[in-house]
Amino acid sequence: MQISQKRKNDQQDNLLEELLREKAAVLSRAGMAVDDAIGQLTCVNREIEGKISLLKALSGNEHTAEILQKKQLIHEEINLSIDRFNTIRQKAQLQYYYLIVTREALGLRRHEMIQEIYRIPEKKEKIKAI
Repeated sequence: MQISQKRKNDQQDNLLEELLREKAAVLSRAGMAVDDAIGQLTCVNREIEGKISLLKALSGNEHTAEILQKKQLIHEEINLSIDRFNTIRQKAQLQYYYLIVTREALGLRRHEMIQEIYRIPEKKEKIKAI
């Protein structure tokens, strides 16, 4: 009788362990999705900052037709990058929402640490014409 009770306890322990592993995997995937989106935001933001620096460097030069054309092209590229940034930001917000919903579904109610870890930057406004 004790052997069958021990076997039941072992099976129950194995099942609980498997459930815990599955919960951890689900939370990990949800967190990685947010982290990936934030990483993409960081890359696009660096790209935008580089283009803005280039635009500022060109602003000190003569205002020839060629320079004005380059400035206009860079300006358009910056605004396209800002659009891409804002699109990725929306994706990051959605992934963050999924992470919070997943945590709630698993019984985790306090999200202060998650808010600190996964900070999503503010939406960017397009730059005005030259």
